[in-house]
Amino acid sequence: MAFYGGRADFTKSSRVLTSVMVAKEEEEALTTIREEEPAPMKRLVVRDLPYHQSSNTLAVRHQMSDKHKKQSKTGLKYSHWLFHDWFHIILRFRTVVSIFFIVVIWTIFLSIFAALYWVVDRQDVEVNCGLGKEQDPIHFYGAFAFSLETTTTVGYGLPNGGNGFFDNCPELQVVIYFQMLLSMFFNAFLLSFIFVRISRSEKRAAQVIFSNKATLNREILPNGIKQYMLSARLYDIDSRFPVVEAHVRFYAVKHRSMHADKNRGTLYPIKMEPMRVSMPNDDLGAVLHMSVPTRATHHIDFYSPLNPPSKRKLGPEDGRMHNPDYILDPCKMDLREHDCYTGNQDGLRCVVCGETYGTLANLKQHILYTQHTEKHDDVPVEGSHQELDVAALFKENAPPRRIPGGTGRSGKEKCDVSKDTRIQIEEPTPPWYDEYRRYLEEANIEIICVMEGIDPIMSGTFQAVQSYTVDDIVFDREFAPCVMADRKRTWKEVGPVRRFFRRIFVGKDSLPVSIKIDLDSYHEVGEINEG
Repeated sequence: MAFYGGRADFTKSSRVLTSVMVAKEEEEALTTIREEEPAPMKRLVVRDLPYHQSSNTLAVRHQMSDKHKKQSKTGLKYSHWLFHDWFHIILRFRTVVSIFFIVVIWTIFLSIFAALYWVVDRQDVEVNCGLGKEQDPIHFYGAFAFSLETTTTVGYGLPNGGNGFFDNCPELQVVIYFQMLLSMFFNAFLLSFIFVRISRSEKRAAQVIFSNKATLNREILPNGIKQYMLSARLYDIDSRFPVVEAHVRFYAVKHRSMHADKNRGTLYPIKMEPMRVSMPNDDLGAVLHMSVPTRATHHIDFYSPLNPPSKRKLGPEDGRMHNPDYILDPCKMDLREHDCYTGNQDGLRCVVCGETYGTLANLKQHILYTQHTEKHDDVPVEGSHQELDVAALFKENAPPRRIPGGTGRSGKEKCDVSKDTRIQIEEPTPPWYDEYRRYLEEANIEIICVMEGIDPIMSGTFQAVQSYTVDDIVFDREFAPCVMADRKRTWKEVGPVRRFFRRIFVGKDSLPVSIKIDLDSYHEVGEINEG
């Protein structure tokens, strides 16, 4: 077991927990917001597609003052993006607009070289370059046709009907050389541009659907710890060929009163705070298989950005430890209590000896056992574990339970350790979720869910994004079932037309069936099934 500072003497006033300080500052900010007029919520991720989905575009733009733009050395100008990343900029244009501009640029390219041919052929009327007739230089329309023929390498022949190599005009050969050279580069760019534009994998995100609502439920673990779980449902419509290496992330954005009219122009320290994913476990990559509807769950624990400040001051394990001297400072790291429950992380420490523990039950058992040992060894009370008041420290409302008829080695009654380590806390007045709903409203929190995966056809990475506000969260509910058994349809049910096209495009008259997803029930939520 790790030790925190050895056996140094720690006083209760010597350590102020960073998270507790943040909770106090946040509670003061929320008090100010409560006194003001409620601010509207403007989403970063707008649901602008059917079936309650988003187009994966964040509503963010930037601004810069004219004074800053004019600074030659430190000013950041728009030309920085235009010249350094021009290819990705034009890729963001609509396909129709991009093709239109490419055709315009190509036409200008042809016109420039047509003008060069027209000028070269008219330098000396006495010299026949081979473009026009003798003593009759080529006109611009003929020069444009020759430029088009040279670029496309069609081979219609020269405008005057000859097949010369322009021996009399070396300048014309130079112009043709550079036009052919630039034409090769332009054709390569055009091919790559159209290929990237049409095959971009981000459009694959349109087949990933998120649930319209997120659920926030309370669960009670076997050890008596209450945990609060926020869940969203995801599903890949193209379930026969699912996304490769799909994984999910959550972020919390606290808008607060930023969108109020009186605060327009005020700068706010807005950031996307990461939210740890419990299911699937983000320690294993939070990997999903989305051929069937699946849930992504975040545990609103002591370290969660969704934890209300009033509950954060009470400490971990849903307020079982209210003394900050016993809580390890997370050092602004994104931790989670589930790792403490499973022995992967220590979040508590003993102020007397500095030994660290993952759960309050282990810390309490350590103090009780050490008190018994110190008392047996006649250790002085001052500066030892015997000074600690276990009942007050762990909010106990009942004495330790004894096993009737049970005796230990000394012949005395045995303690029921499994029951004793379940620390008693007061039950909040129902409904339990009012505190969470009030905090989501006052802090104007937007929860952003990001699913990232690889398109199995083009092997390109893409993201599907959805957001949830307090209006999109249902409390004390769970997602309704939406999967049912399927059966193979008969020839009459399929129909000859659909059977024909399935044979042509799929290669089979019918595909094997097992289950089917009822999209009518996909967004529905219902009462929690205790069974």
